[in-house]
Amino acid sequence: MPITPLSLEESKKKKEDEEVGFFESALAGVATGLWNIPKGFVSLGAELFDLVGDTNTAKGVEQWFDDVNPFDDEAEARTIGKITQALTQIGIPAVKGFQIGSKLAAKALQAKKGSKYMSMGKIGSKIMSPTAGGVVGGGIGEALVADEDIGTFADMARGTSLEPYAITMMDKEEKESGRQDAYRKLKNRLKFGTEGALFNLGIIGAGKGIKALRGSGDKVLDEYSSNSIKQNFEKFGEFGMSAKGAGPRSTFETKEYYDGMKKAANVAATNSVKEIDTSLKNLGDEFYDQYLNTRKGINETRTGQEIFRADLQEIVSPTSKNSQRLLNPESKARVAKELDAVKQFKELEEELVDLGRELDGGKAISDEQISKKLLEVNSKKEILKSKVPNIEDLSKSISEKGAFTVKDYVEIGKESDAFKKILDKVKSVGGDSTKLRDAIVNARLSIDNMSSRLYLQNLDGETAKGIADNFGRYTTTVYQGFEQKGLLGFNKYKPTEEIIERSKEKYVKYRIEELQSTGRPIDSDTILKEADEEVRKFASKIASDEVTPYDLGNANVSAEELKNVKIDNSILKRKVLNPWQEELFGVIKDPSYTFFATVGKQANLNYTLDYLNSIARQGSGPNGFIKSVDEVEDAILKSKYGFSREMATARRAELIQKGSAGEKELIELNEQLARANTEAMSTLSNPNKYKKYVNTTNVPTPLDGKYIKAPTYDQILDVTSDWLNKSSVGTFYKYAVLTPKAGSQIAKTILSPLTHVRNLLSAGAFVAANGAAFPNYGDIKLLLPQSLGGSGVAKQSYDLTGKRIFGTLSKDDETLTQTLLKVGVIDSAVQPGETKRLLGDILADPAAVERGIYNKVPKDVASKTKRGLLKTYAKLQDAYVAEDDFWKIINWNLEKNRYSGIAKNLGLNSDNILKILDGDQEAIKALGDNGQAIANYFIKRAPRMDYIKSGINNQEIYENFLNEVAGNLTRNQVPNYAYIGRTGRALRQTPFGNFIAFPLEIMRTGNNILQQSIDDITSGIPELVGLGYKRLFSFGATVGGVPYGLTEMFKAKNDVTDKEMQALRKFVPEWSENSTLLPTGRDEDGNLKYIDFSYMNAYDSLIRPFNAVLTQIGEGNLNKESLMKSLGEGMIESSSELLKPYATESIFTEALIDSTFRRGYGRAGRRIWSEEDETMVKIGKGMLHIGKSLTPGSISQMKRLGQAATGTTDKYGNLYNLSDELPGLWGGREITADPAKALTYMTTRFGSDLKKDNNLFIGPLLKGGRVDAEDIINKYKYSESRKFNTMKEMYANIEAARDLGVPEYKIRKTITRRGIPKDVLNNLFQGVFTPDRPNKFFVTKMSQINRDLNQKEGVNLPNPYFKALPEVNELINGNRRISLNNGNLSFYRERDNQQQSLTPIEPLKLPPSNASAAGKTPVLNPVNINNQATTEIRGQRLFNDRDEITFS
Repeated sequence: MPITPLSLEESKKKKEDEEVGFFESALAGVATGLWNIPKGFVSLGAELFDLVGDTNTAKGVEQWFDDVNPFDDEAEARTIGKITQALTQIGIPAVKGFQIGSKLAAKALQAKKGSKYMSMGKIGSKIMSPTAGGVVGGGIGEALVADEDIGTFADMARGTSLEPYAITMMDKEEKESGRQDAYRKLKNRLKFGTEGALFNLGIIGAGKGIKALRGSGDKVLDEYSSNSIKQNFEKFGEFGMSAKGAGPRSTFETKEYYDGMKKAANVAATNSVKEIDTSLKNLGDEFYDQYLNTRKGINETRTGQEIFRADLQEIVSPTSKNSQRLLNPESKARVAKELDAVKQFKELEEELVDLGRELDGGKAISDEQISKKLLEVNSKKEILKSKVPNIEDLSKSISEKGAFTVKDYVEIGKESDAFKKILDKVKSVGGDSTKLRDAIVNARLSIDNMSSRLYLQNLDGETAKGIADNFGRYTTTVYQGFEQKGLLGFNKYKPTEEIIERSKEKYVKYRIEELQSTGRPIDSDTILKEADEEVRKFASKIASDEVTPYDLGNANVSAEELKNVKIDNSILKRKVLNPWQEELFGVIKDPSYTFFATVGKQANLNYTLDYLNSIARQGSGPNGFIKSVDEVEDAILKSKYGFSREMATARRAELIQKGSAGEKELIELNEQLARANTEAMSTLSNPNKYKKYVNTTNVPTPLDGKYIKAPTYDQILDVTSDWLNKSSVGTFYKYAVLTPKAGSQIAKTILSPLTHVRNLLSAGAFVAANGAAFPNYGDIKLLLPQSLGGSGVAKQSYDLTGKRIFGTLSKDDETLTQTLLKVGVIDSAVQPGETKRLLGDILADPAAVERGIYNKVPKDVASKTKRGLLKTYAKLQDAYVAEDDFWKIINWNLEKNRYSGIAKNLGLNSDNILKILDGDQEAIKALGDNGQAIANYFIKRAPRMDYIKSGINNQEIYENFLNEVAGNLTRNQVPNYAYIGRTGRALRQTPFGNFIAFPLEIMRTGNNILQQSIDDITSGIPELVGLGYKRLFSFGATVGGVPYGLTEMFKAKNDVTDKEMQALRKFVPEWSENSTLLPTGRDEDGNLKYIDFSYMNAYDSLIRPFNAVLTQIGEGNLNKESLMKSLGEGMIESSSELLKPYATESIFTEALIDSTFRRGYGRAGRRIWSEEDETMVKIGKGMLHIGKSLTPGSISQMKRLGQAATGTTDKYGNLYNLSDELPGLWGGREITADPAKALTYMTTRFGSDLKKDNNLFIGPLLKGGRVDAEDIINKYKYSESRKFNTMKEMYANIEAARDLGVPEYKIRKTITRRGIPKDVLNNLFQGVFTPDRPNKFFVTKMSQINRDLNQKEGVNLPNPYFKALPEVNELINGNRRISLNNGNLSFYRERDNQQQSLTPIEPLKLPPSNASAAGKTPVLNPVNINNQATTEIRGQRLFNDRDEITFS
């Protein structure tokens, strides 16, 4: 018969319990806390009176205050009431006490410092600090309002083996005498205050620790500590959590900006490739067959499609210098002149900057010399301007966009014959020849513009000339053997027999031409044999990676470190292969792939050089982080000898001219210079202080040969440990641990379709938390669709994400996408980002991930199946990133809209913005009284100055400024993988944690939202104050308000009490214990159903630790435990929740350990395989379990949906409802709690734990060695106290099942089973505990061990068990029927003075007998043996399993 959800009586009782609302109880708690402050003061006076007069006044005073307080019941009704009461009651006196203590300590310290008779000393100053005074004062304040109901943290030790050491644990047993009870209460106050002071000290320390973990702010580390422990703390602790590391924030943001520029270039290249591919998409096999037929008579092994693409490649990049190019010759010549002029202009600009540094550096040159140089440089600039009037605009335009436009390329109808032929053939079969032509021209334009920007870099003359000569022609040569590296050594490129035969043909041709040119005889047989040997030998070298198609030189990687920012100048390198060797390497003749590879390499080289140039500008100067040997020498000479190097050089020349007259001074000067050089080199060669930038390429940079401060060097070059690739251990770890870890993470996210849905829906919380939860008119208008008069920002966001996945971005969309990449808003999803970096770790080359998966994969490089898999994966990953980007784009638009209005109101505009950001005081003063505050505010929020200044005119600069402000807020307040610090990146490589970057980012961005809100509120700028409050309230509502509000709404709707919710947490899976649970109703058996809201709450990792604390306090409230005990246990659980993402095993590691080291047990106790299984069966089941960790997470959910739809059960007999499973598509799956079934597993664990607890007593004592009575008593106490906790936990489970309506008969039936003694079960059902008596086996075994030891040692010691017996009996009798709900054992309380001593008895040595002296076995005194045996028999008779023990 089905059980009704709630009886009438139960429902009535529930409503009575729920009469006190959440806020009512919270406010009542505040009122009670305020009421209890005077109560604490008055009762203190009464306790002192009782102490003197032996009266009982204090008890009456406390009772009067409790009776008069009208809010007490409401405060006690809910957990929140108890919390607010404690916070108010303790907080106000503690804060006031801290303030008074700080002031008194500060005054005392000042007095001591002024004393003529006593010196404080370093230690004294530390002890008598304002902080120490505040801590003591806070403790005194708390002691004044001490409350036994609140208790102390030491209450956690009550009834445990640690109780004797819990010196601050409160004594709650009332004494008969008034004086004794007053003494007890006063001692409790002292304990309360002492613990309060220590807790306050801990809070201060924790605050400093959290501040360090939050990141170093804008702090910069000048040098690493020479102490390795401290240095590791600096790298992974103090600066490790901050993305910028130990270097300046400006250099970090510069790096991120140029990384964004590379991504923007790739976006443009990707869209150009798609234009080419789209134009060729519908040509069909018939077209390619016809195209192949045009090659009749030619020995051709390629397909028609391969030939067609190779011919297109020839159009884009003619192999012959004399072939007609797409670029007009006139345009090529014009651009070459313009580039020369721009290059001269840039050099003059740099010279002016250098002169400014020279002046700032205080060099020993006169103002006249500076003026003369400035005049010369400015004169040259004016001459250049007269020749090229628009030189400044031209310089900016080329630097930003390139030198060419589409007008510089061949007009329609004037194409080369070869190109016309291709276009005509395409047109003849109905293809879009115009689209193809435009796509090819645009591809050529993109390459040439990148080349023109590269021309302006600081290249040698020959390289620059080569670039200019190849405008309209250049593309990089891409080799299949270089691109197809494979993964984990599989699917690597290997030349086929067909390729080898083609290579042999080219080798023969090459050798014949070589022999003919030298006039040597030609022997065909010899050449053919030689061709076969050389070609196969070279093919073998390719397969084993012994050769490379490029003359790459040194890769700039040390033995220990990997520099992720390095110059890849392979596009400028000479190709070192002969034609036959190129054939073996597999030259890729595909315009799409070649174009993509070319632009990618050009962008990488261009923006890496731009980045290093920017770093050089930022780090140069007297206070910069970049130094040359000369600069350091100069500083040493000035500080030690009072002259500069230039002055020394001039003086040296004068002394040389003087000859012998100046010889002595010259020697001294040379010695001074030598000492300065030695000291400079000593400083610069210290790797903790400086690191030298060594450039192994032929592309010069301003950093070459310079020394950079070591912490900043590691930051700007993104230095990481390369241990994974430097040893066999690293290689094994990489493939055995990191590869499956990456695979499992990919399976559970990117390859899981349902995770995509939840990813899209949950990320909306980030926008809400940043102000959208309380939108103003501007926000609403921006969010509304255009059909309703809004801006339709959601539609725009879809266009930039959805269309990106499907490859249908418009030109405008592409431009905006590039902007968002430059300001770091998109392509920064945390979970895909972590996976990509993890794959990069595995491949030892992050760029290889991009090459192998995200680029266009031509037929040459991969099979059709592999291409399909790679493209599918790329689409799924793009989708996952796009889901994240969708909300980031909305947030960026909202921030830009808000700040564009604020900036306008504050007087910022296109004319003054650059001056304000550069700190121009005149422009800042023009803003009014708040000018400096406004300038400081926006300088901090617009760190990417290179991007802002890239605007070609003032309007573009101002637009870039607004883009950057919105971008900075979005990338710092919405999770962003680029902002994971060194420590987070290091944790990625451990076998622990799943997606550890995400909780780190939630904490970072959550903190940043709060900080931004506070900054706005306290800015003193009215326009920002309102925005600050809006952001603060939105964050609070999103993080705390929504989960709490939903919980209360679901509880009210479905008639669920707080008690039931507390009980429910006992029966949910481990991962849901501290989740936000939403009760959705009951099934036909009355079991509660719920949704785990944490599954779709993006900010769950922020509130989960608080949920843990509240859960423990709630349980403590039900069990009448002290608040501080519950709080302490909650804080331990909270710490566990905080560490869980980083300390628990990863998905794959857990499955592996379950199947091996845990011997077939899952962490939750579920069996993977049984001990009875055969070995091969165990292996098979273990492999299956491991394999499941690599399967997409949606599979199990889709399986349940199928079973629900068809009405079939799973292998455990569970039947699923479609109405419960469908909401799981977006993370809202309804789960039914089954307490009765859960009790079955709990009982199994309970029985196992009881055995373990019992073994804590028996195991150590029955090993066979000598023990004393004290050992027995201590082990007995420890064993029984653990058993008490085990039973207490099980009783709480039973009570929770009762609260959830499980019938008593079902509870008893479930728990009653073999292996659990009946008296234990009876006590459990009654909720009481009585310590067990040691059983016959133990007593007999102890006697046997004692006899054996006596015989071996030749002594006659009594059985120590009987020595312990009186106290064991006393412990049992003193702890009968202790409540399992709110009772505590009294094992460790102070015992009466009459307690019998347990001093061990000295062993009695037996006198040697004649037999012993003769070498015979000694005969023991029969009287002694008889006495001992009698004692043992008496002990066994009196000390049976459950008998009462009495002593006369």
